[in-house]
Amino acid sequence: MARRLLLAAIAALGAALLLLPTGAPAASQTVPSIELDGEISPATEAWMGSALDDAADDDAPLVIVRLDTPGGLDSSMREIVKDIIAAPMPVVVYVSPNGARAASAGLFVTQAADVAAMAPETNIGSASPISSTGEDLGDTLGRKVTNDASAFVRALADSHGRNPELAEEMVREATNVTATEALDAGLIDLVASDQDALLDDLDGFEVKGPKAQTLDTAGYTLEERDMPFRYELLQVITNPNVAFLLLLIGIAGIALEILAPGSFIPGTIGGVALLLGIFGSMQLPVTVAGILLLVLAAVLLIAEAHLPGGWMGILGVGALIAGGLLLFDADGDEGGVSPLLVIAIAVAVGGFVAFAGQRVHAAGKQPFATGEEDLVGALGDVRVALDPVGQVFVDGALWRARPSDLESPIEAGYRVKVDSIDGLTLGVSPVGEPDTEPEES
Repeated sequence: MARRLLLAAIAALGAALLLLPTGAPAASQTVPSIELDGEISPATEAWMGSALDDAADDDAPLVIVRLDTPGGLDSSMREIVKDIIAAPMPVVVYVSPNGARAASAGLFVTQAADVAAMAPETNIGSASPISSTGEDLGDTLGRKVTNDASAFVRALADSHGRNPELAEEMVREATNVTATEALDAGLIDLVASDQDALLDDLDGFEVKGPKAQTLDTAGYTLEERDMPFRYELLQVITNPNVAFLLLLIGIAGIALEILAPGSFIPGTIGGVALLLGIFGSMQLPVTVAGILLLVLAAVLLIAEAHLPGGWMGILGVGALIAGGLLLFDADGDEGGVSPLLVIAIAVAVGGFVAFAGQRVHAAGKQPFATGEEDLVGALGDVRVALDPVGQVFVDGALWRARPSDLESPIEAGYRVKVDSIDGLTLGVSPVGEPDTEPEES
């Protein structure tokens, strides 16, 4: 009995051992290749944060960021840098394809990477801070912003074992170099012709910095992850020029709806445009002064439509221009609205609203002309001689008529003018000789 119990226990133990996992689950060998193309903006910031989070959830061993940017908002760039640094896996920023660039904010994103790589025919640099309108910053403010950016890029480059002096020079002197020059100067780690070659070069590469390790990319496969449509749409409406244009369309549409209620189309288009413009603007650093000036502009243009005089319309257009120029308070290459666009669109929209409003207001003051009284003064043709009563063709219909001068009959074919209306009978007088070919009814 004891022997049988012992055998049963051994069998149960063996079965349990067979059911136990034989080892740790296999690590993922899929490398996400994330697209980061276009301006650095709140849209690309949101996309990068989401894409890196998804890669972490998938236990990706490595992430490649395909970078091609002319620059963008400083605030969005710093959030992307934070996301790259906080990612649990090594992040490779690869400036590609051939012809791409990592300009301005792109320099900081590249230096934040655990591995900085470039395709052969690419360039990097030109990271001097400028104002939101694309102009040089003032002396004191310029030194402050430049020193801050210089220290930031030096820290990023130095912490990853790269050339901090050249990185700082790109901020202070707007230096720009090719991929080969960047590699020779120690600003980047690799130059690779494509992503497959990049994966091969990464095999055995020693990462420096906070995520120091030796990479083993043998057997890894790439999975390209391009920016989804919702982020592309967000990229469009968070462009300062587009956001400002949407706001103006919204203001114009709602102003016309207020001036001519019931048409619905201007109000509907204006409402949608205004909501999109507000949403896009709220993703950007807006100023209170800019918002108040746009509101003032709308009030002045509506007032001009009701009280035409010219000066309120001019002030309204001026407020639109000032509001557009002051609406966004941002450092970077794409941080503000183009001054030429502001002036052109403000004049066009402001002038249209003022003109349309005046026409609507003037039309509203005109007396209604309805019913038979509207026929007085109309011209017509005699179809049946008026002797004393006959018929005339006026305003698309035959009417009973008699001569205003009852002693002078009017023959058929004469052109007549309506002088009066008595019930359903018109009083008419001749205004010309008879037609040779009277019009058929």
